[in-house]
Amino acid sequence: MYLNFQLPGDELDRRMGGGLYVGQIITIEGGSGEGKTLLCLRLAYGMMKHNASIAYVSSQFPIREFLSEAESLGYPMFNEVLSDQISFITSVFLMRKSRRAKLEELLTLDDVKAKQVLIIDSLQEGMFKDFNIIEYFTHLRKFSEGRIVIVTINPSDIDPASLVKIHELSTTVISMHSRDLAGERKHSIDLMKFPMALKSFQQAIPFRIEPGRGLIVEISSVS
Repeated sequence: MYLNFQLPGDELDRRMGGGLYVGQIITIEGGSGEGKTLLCLRLAYGMMKHNASIAYVSSQFPIREFLSEAESLGYPMFNEVLSDQISFITSVFLMRKSRRAKLEELLTLDDVKAKQVLIIDSLQEGMFKDFNIIEYFTHLRKFSEGRIVIVTINPSDIDPASLVKIHELSTTVISMHSRDLAGERKHSIDLMKFPMALKSFQQAIPFRIEPGRGLIVEISSVS
């Protein structure tokens, strides 16, 4: 089973093989400002438009800022949050009762278990009690059975040996890159590890960011 995230006038779904298969853990990695949250919002909005249900965990935004950021990018989600098609969980939950929650507490929430997609943006040490990123990825891989789990990380926060293990535990690995070229900021989605694609896909996908339109894929042929 694959979840479609196609949007009118946007070729990202086609460039990524025509959907994401259910039963995988996707790691999106990149430095600060490289577009990890942007890609999460784009995937969530696209899947939501095709009736998927989503649990979105943010370590960065309270709900008002999350909804404002999504709407400014052209991905409004207010009504879907109200209807519980999207369950939004912030660090307020993770830090409730003056203590950090365990990962298991998140994964046993009814609003999380019932959803087809779990997004954790981003997984970092301060989010959970007794944090061990390899153990957490092992738990999340098991949790991905029957659903899609998407996790964002900053590689600079993780030691090289652990990063190698994360790549092994992840079904799919996507790397976000950006660089300055001729006075312009160029962005790219690199599908580093991308098995089980429904159709042919483009390994390196250049994109730009536009207010009100979000992530815009540049025109180029699919390899």
